Amino acid sequence: MPEKSPHYIEEIFDYVSQRPQKFVLNFWEDPRYFKLHRHNFVECMYVVKGEGTEYINSISYSLKPGTFSIVMPYQIHRIDYSEQKPISIYVVAISFEELLAPSSIFYRIGKLLLNYDENILPYYYFEGKEKEVMDRLFKEAWIYYNQQDVWAEIILKAKILEIVTYFDRCRNFACAKNSQKPAYNFVQNRAKKESIPVPTDYWQLVYYVHRNYNQNIDLKTLSKEFHLSPSYVSQLFKKLVGSNFHNFLIEVRLQHACSLLLSTDKPVTDIALEVGFDSYSTFARVFHKHKGMSALEFRKRGGVS
Repeated sequence: MPEKSPHYIEEIFDYVSQRPQKFVLNFWEDPRYFKLHRHNFVECMYVVKGEGTEYINSISYSLKPGTFSIVMPYQIHRIDYSEQKPISIYVVAISFEELLAPSSIFYRIGKLLLNYDENILPYYYFEGKEKEVMDRLFKEAWIYYNQQDVWAEIILKAKILEIVTYFDRCRNFACAKNSQKPAYNFVQNRAKKESIPVPTDYWQLVYYVHRNYNQNIDLKTLSKEFHLSPSYVSQLFKKLVGSNFHNFLIEVRLQHACSLLLSTDKPVTDIALEVGFDSYSTFARVFHKHKGMSALEFRKRGGVS
């Protein structure tokens, strides 16, 4: 993947309602946001037509009709596609908080999706009868998404649950088959692992930074909080989000700073401290290094570099 810094999206923006949402379903005929980026929510994508290649952290795979993929919060990703065969996709986005809140309807699938296992691929190719099922589920979800009533919203959430659950079930059974393990035992073992706090909650490390980026945190903080060695925590961040902890923390702080620069008239010195930097001088040096301009210039240009 290119080594340039990824673009960052801080919230789920619904282009229909023109406001942030906790979950969104969209349909893209000609996607424009496929450049290298990361965001702080889960994104599921289902290809209806076209061909291309998706890159998530250090892996890549082909996209074709029937491909379902999932990008976890803060993972670096991009999509390349041919202009001769543009990609049409459904995109489901669910906020980090919705997956972790016990009161949320998405909490149960959050337990499945955030259960880190490097042997489970982030994509699955639906074919034949399975593809017919997934095609139908998305068509039904899209119908309810475009109906403006409270009942339709409830049914839509249920459809998204069904879609993500069906994907996770299919890819896990496929993984069990490929590893020559009985599917029942494979899935049963994954379910048992959910009761073990630390190993199945690796994404809680990322969520901790997501919530506490403006606090004085480092590898030792996370090591103590999650009862893991600092070196192992560092390895996990590289695997989960494609960056080491230090660079990831700086990136999250800078992007929150960018949001404040563009949405408020707060003094830059106040913003620097608000997002977690220990001094304005450190913030100014890091900001210029990553953005190629000062924070004041960034504000004057409206974020355009």
